[in-house]
Amino acid sequence: MFVFVKRAALFSCALLITPSLAAADCLDSEPLQGLDYQYEQALRIGDRGFLKQLLLPDFVWVHNHAVAHESKADLLARLGPDYQPLKSREPSEVVVIRALDTAVIHGLSTVDKFTDGPRHANSYRFMRTYVLRDGRCRLLAGQTMKVWSTESEP
Repeated sequence: MFVFVKRAALFSCALLITPSLAAADCLDSEPLQGLDYQYEQALRIGDRGFLKQLLLPDFVWVHNHAVAHESKADLLARLGPDYQPLKSREPSEVVVIRALDTAVIHGLSTVDKFTDGPRHANSYRFMRTYVLRDGRCRLLAGQTMKVWSTESEP
């Protein structure tokens, strides 16, 4: 009888621990890089539905040497009906650092805009903080700093 009770207790503990471990996997390097790429593409095309789900209510994005910052509401408003999708938005040199239920992802993001004239591209150093909330990875904060900009081919 004692062995049964002991096994039942261990099984119960495993059920409590396993879902949180499985959910925490979204903060591992590969899945998080995939989620962050989805974020980049949602910004590129103005996918407000995806962003509403991904961004935490207190989300903040600090741009270019703190010249501007956006809340979740500000970002969603900017991506409204008049938003013109970008030609491309591609990350590179991406690194993930994780501590418990928080992960920071950083790298470079090169943004090409649609233009009729010469190429217009910007490259940004970015850093974003994801946290595990309610079993899902959610974006809490981001910061970008322009590294270079060009009006013609590099």
